[in-house]
Amino acid sequence: MAIADRKKRALREREQLILEHADDLLRLNGYLGLNLDELANRIEYSKATIYNHFKSKEDLVLGVATMHLETRADLFNRALTFDGNTRERIFAIGIADQILGKLFPHGFPILQLVRTQSIWEKAAQERQESYFRRSGSCMQAPAEIIRQARVEGDLSEGSPSDQHILTGLVSLAKGAHLLDDGDKVFPDELGFRPLELLNDNYQVFLDGAEWSPHRKDWDYAASKNRIVKELFREETELVEKQ
Repeated sequence: MAIADRKKRALREREQLILEHADDLLRLNGYLGLNLDELANRIEYSKATIYNHFKSKEDLVLGVATMHLETRADLFNRALTFDGNTRERIFAIGIADQILGKLFPHGFPILQLVRTQSIWEKAAQERQESYFRRSGSCMQAPAEIIRQARVEGDLSEGSPSDQHILTGLVSLAKGAHLLDDGDKVFPDELGFRPLELLNDNYQVFLDGAEWSPHRKDWDYAASKNRIVKELFREETELVEKQ
């Protein structure tokens, strides 16, 4: 391997190290508690080294958010490989989103945080563009599954448009994450757990969108077991260990 290639790989590995430790500090202390001196001590590099990779604390946090989007896109893309009907594959997207919420409960708040003006405007343009690319890549898998459902006849001509279905699914997911993020919309005694209900709400929505097979005609509990086993076994085991 050429010296230049080794240097590039070393830079990528060091940047990944910074991101992973910054992510852990965000999980532990939140944005206001993210201290770059503490981060430098953790990774055993100087703070100047961090600034060689990220121009500001805000730039670093946007990098962490982009890393979460990469993980999300990876899990969503696995749904495309599931050997089942299109509704099972879109169901796999919902299961992946639920797993991510449990595995990285701080992830969604970070994604919300970085879009605030005070943080977004202080991040590098290149970092912003990378974030948008990763965000877009998260939508490619569900959009492709909806297209497949249309081609295969699982979505009838009378079903809502592809855009309406995708927007509805995204709205359900974002709403569940927001409600699960400490808003306390529902009193504790009601026992509502928005993320726990997310997949059931997906199924209600998909029935309404006339996406076949409907719940009354298919055992989606069995589908979920197979999806978890075949696509997300490792992530599910990590959730169970938490």
